Formats: sequence, structure tokens, C-alpha cells
Amino acid sequence: MIDYLSILLIKGGELIVDREGLRKDILKWHLKEVRNLAEEHESAFKALVDLLSDENPHVRANVLTIIGDMIADGNLQGELLSPVLDRVIELLNDRDEKVTLKAIEVLNLLLEKGKLSDVDYDKVTEALMGVVKSGIPILGEYAAEGLGNIGVNVARLAYKIVNWLFSIIGSSGKREVHGAAITALTEIASKTDDPKLLNEVFDRVADLLSHPDPYVVERALISIDRLSTRDKYISTKNKLKVIAKIKELKSDVKLGLKAGTVLEKLEKSASIGSVIQSEGELKKTMEVTKYGAEDVDRLLDAGKTEVVAELAKLDPEVMERILNMLEDPDYTRRMDALWVISRITEHLTPTDAYRILPTLGDFLKSKNLWARETAAKTMADIYNLYPGTAKFFSSLIDVLLKSNNPTDIEGGLEMITRLSEKVGGDEFERSAMGIIFKLLDRDDSRSVVLRFLARKAQRLVDMDKEVLFDLVDKLKSLYGKNNGRNDEIIASLIDVIGDVIRLRQRGIVV
Repeated sequence: MIDYLSILLIKGGELIVDREGLRKDILKWHLKEVRNLAEEHESAFKALVDLLSDENPHVRANVLTIIGDMIADGNLQGELLSPVLDRVIELLNDRDEKVTLKAIEVLNLLLEKGKLSDVDYDKVTEALMGVVKSGIPILGEYAAEGLGNIGVNVARLAYKIVNWLFSIIGSSGKREVHGAAITALTEIASKTDDPKLLNEVFDRVADLLSHPDPYVVERALISIDRLSTRDKYISTKNKLKVIAKIKELKSDVKLGLKAGTVLEKLEKSASIGSVIQSEGELKKTMEVTKYGAEDVDRLLDAGKTEVVAELAKLDPEVMERILNMLEDPDYTRRMDALWVISRITEHLTPTDAYRILPTLGDFLKSKNLWARETAAKTMADIYNLYPGTAKFFSSLIDVLLKSNNPTDIEGGLEMITRLSEKVGGDEFERSAMGIIFKLLDRDDSRSVVLRFLARKAQRLVDMDKEVLFDLVDKLKSLYGKNNGRNDEIIASLIDVIGDVIRLRQRGIVV
């Protein structure tokens, strides 16, 4: 417990704060008690704000946590807010990334509450623009979410933000900037009440389908897919424009399937004389039946998971219910939530995505093959949306592959495979194969890896020829080990790779 005597001294009836005592209690994680003092006594609150300049980053981060909790509960507003806001904005340039991330989280909380003055909105907008433009992973993604909230809630700033975001997509060479900007644009357009703004964003995102960088094209396609849930507000002209551009992508090896799905939705909604259309029909049905968060369990029990997925795209309360359900004590409910989230990944905000990654990571350790594969696919989709998650994935895969548990190792391999499908490129493929070679050298993981390679044999067709030759050599070196226990599967893999190589030499497989 906090030692109040070390913090507060009474002299002549006045309350004097022992700043050093307050600091020590913050370092000891007595955050709830410090918060109570700050809410009860102005002098304690001022001392708390002063500690945002403390030399210790843990103190700065913990003070931001306290301030964030006060904002979330509506206990920090009015005259107290403006000086705090200035200090928080200063911390966007903090030398410690964790402090900067906390500062962005505090700003995003303020934006969600929507009680800033015009001057303060301008300050926050400029500050978040600077973070997005920096291209720093994680930070840019969270800042993009904040800009999205401003664009939705502050009409006078919406067009300014939209124009600026498209401008930096055109001028920046960083994919991290492109991704964050498209995230912000999608947040604005998916939530705005202004049909004109929605159509402007939709129209200009459509132009990005012709961008020279495939990453930008993919992100634009994902954005259009999400915005298509608002098809009743999108003009037929814009739909037809997007349809024409997406048709050009259908032959793309990587984007063809996604392009085809989005194209089908848009063609139905753009059909002349169509009264009830695709997702428009589902949305109308939901409006009539008044489905909401309170209906989620009933719908899942009835096997209507598709309806729940569509609801989650449109209703924030349903989305929150599904995210929480990932940790439900009921195993069936957890599986339901995993299925739904796997279908709506592109609708996750950065906050949503980062929040559920650890839970999804736990699914990779599941004995349920479907759960492992679905979690890995969903997480790879999240990585594609928010590359700032890279450190998390690196750490998670390292832990899983160092484990002696076969299921953990399989989960790590599944994650690598799914990331390889998303990231692509020979460099990543060679890096992934290097990891597999090291696992093949381990007696405790060799059998697991060989079984995994056999189960994923269809992926051999997509591997680089040199990687395949290296894999054959590695497999031959393992023949006879473990008393020949794995010889049959090794021989089968060598035969399959030989067939792939021969088909390539004959030009049957590219």
C-alpha cells in the first residue's frame, strides 16, 4: 500500500506534496493510490503532471497510464486538460518508444471522448500527422487510428486530414507510411456520416489500385473491401470505376482471389435495378430484425456465424463482444470468436489488433489443428495490415520453436508458413528455410518438421529452385538418422521435390 505520509505533508492547513515520495510510489506501481490522490487534490495532480518530465522512462510511462485511466473514466477535463495535453504531445518525441506509444494511446483516448477545444484538436492533429509521417512502426499505426477518429468527429478537419494523407502516400517512399495513411483513410471513410467525404475517399483509394507498389495496391484493395459494407452510400459511378480497376487485378497471382471476392460484391451492388444486393441485403435484414450485441450468443448457438461476422463489421459493440469472447471460458465460444475474427481481420483497428495478438498466439499452441492454422492465418493478415507487429511475431516464433513441445513447434512453423505467403519474396523464403534446417538438425524437432513439410507439400511448388535443391541435400543428409524412423517420409519428400523440379524443367510448372 501507498505510504500517504511520504506524499502529503500538512503545514498551516495547506496540502504540500512530497514529489520524491510520489515518484517512488509510481515506481512501486502504486498507480491506483496515486491516481486517487491526484483526483482528490489539485497539488497532487500538478506534481503528477510534472513527473511527465522525469528522467526515468518508467516514471513517465506510468504517469501516462494514470492520466489515461483518469481520461477513460471522465475524471480529467476542463481547465486541467489543456496543460496536460501539451505535455503529452511533447512526449510524442520521447527517446523511449514505449513512452511515445503510451502518449499516443492517451491522445487516442482523448479523441474517443471527443471533448477537446478547436485549438486542442488542431494541436493533436498536427502532432499525429508528424508521427504518421515518421514511418515508425507501431507508432504510426496508432497515430493513424487517432487521425481517423479526428476525421470522423471533427468535420472542419476531415478534408484537411484526407488530403494530407493522400499527399504523403504520393510523396513518401516508406511502406510503413503508406500503410498507416491508408489505415487512417479507411477509418475515416468507414465511420463518417458525410456521404460526400466517403465517396471522395473511396474514389481516391480506387486510384491507388494503379499504384506501382504492390503493397499499396493490396492495402487499397483491402480498404475498398471494408468500405463496400457501406455500398448504399457509394455512388454508382465510383462503384463502376472500382469494378473496372479491380478486373485488371483478377489475373494477379497474389491478389486475384481477393480481387475476385471484392469484385463480386461491387458488381452485385452496382447492378442496375437491383433492389436487394449482397451485403446491402444483409444490412437491411439486420436493420429490420434489430440484431445487436445482445443477440450474439443466440446467433452463434443457431450456427449463424456469418451473420455475426457481418454484424461485427457494422456494430462496434458486437466487435467488442467478439474480441472479448476470444478469452471466454467456454471452449466452443473461443472457437466461434476465432472463426469470426478470421473473417473480419481487415476491420480491426490497430488497437484491436495489438490487443488480441497475445491471445491468438496462444491458439498456436493448441492441439486443435484447425485452431492453429486459423490463428496463424489471422495473425499473418494482421501483420500485413500492421507491420509494426513484426517484433511481436519475431519473439513469438522464437519462443515456439525453442520449445520441446511438438505442438508449439508446429505452431511456430505454421506461423512462418503463413507469413511467407503474405510477405513473399525469395529472401524471406530462404530465411524461413534456414530456420527449418536448424530444426531438422535437432533430434527433438526433426520428426515434427518432416511431418509438417509433408503436410504442406503443395507449397513446394511455389519454392525457389535453389531452395528446393538445398532442401533435397538436407533431407539426404538426414536419411538413416534416428534409426531410420523418418526414412520413409524423407524419401517421399525427396520424390515430390524431384517431381516439382522435373515439371519446372519441362515448363509445366513455373
